[in-house]
Amino acid sequence: MDDMPDISDLASQAQQQGGQDEIDLDKQNREAIMKKAQELGRLISQTAEFGYLSSAQQELDDDREATEKLNRLKKVQEKVVNTVEGGEEPDEELLEEREELAQELQRDRKYQSLVSAQSNFDKLMKKVNRAISKGLKKGEDSDIIMPS
Repeated sequence: MDDMPDISDLASQAQQQGGQDEIDLDKQNREAIMKKAQELGRLISQTAEFGYLSSAQQELDDDREATEKLNRLKKVQEKVVNTVEGGEEPDEELLEEREELAQELQRDRKYQSLVSAQSNFDKLMKKVNRAISKGLKKGEDSDIIMPS
């Protein structure tokens, strides 16, 4: 009789196996999600919006003068933020420099193209996020019971 496994041992083993099955299923789901995410990324990279954004970014990157202005604007903006975060008011000269640089960039055709392309790409990504949210909602409302 000692050779027979105890019923509590069998139950424990079954529970452990069930837990392992859940872990395996979760791992499989995560892997499938990552595959789908890569495929989604590949498809997004083939959209006109992504193509326009990449081209506009490259055009701006190739324009040394515009890139220098953008970099100066980023540095000035960083100084403004650091000053404010330090509890002080940025001086008028710094704010004027930021405004001038921003206006110069906004008049630049390549910068305008980048801003427009980024806006269109952002719209696409919002649509993608809404579609993902709908899928999550459908999954949440599903009658399929997933192991917990």
